[in-house]
Amino acid sequence: MDIVDFLSERLDEDEAASLRLLADRTVSEAGKWYERRLLLECESKRRLLKIVESARQAALAAMLGNTPGQDGRWIPELIAWTTKSLNALALPYSDHPNFEEEWLTDA
Repeated sequence: MDIVDFLSERLDEDEAASLRLLADRTVSEAGKWYERRLLLECESKRRLLKIVESARQAALAAMLGNTPGQDGRWIPELIAWTTKSLNALALPYSDHPNFEEEWLTDA
């Protein structure tokens, strides 16, 4: 499973859990505040995921020669940067059965 797909699925699960709890009348106001905050965090992570994945795809396309670029020296650094960013976003889900150990690396 690709890390972007993995993260998208986890965010969908987090959002669904928050929405269920927000609909529960027995949840305290503090609990509802937390769930509303989690929904905003899911949205911000989705936006960040889209930005990072777009950068990764652009770098890969440039590396394959599909995009005109300069001398190409920045491409490996950009790919490393996007990989580190995606790995960092996946860290909270390291106990999930579909989490891949390679995502724990900081490289």
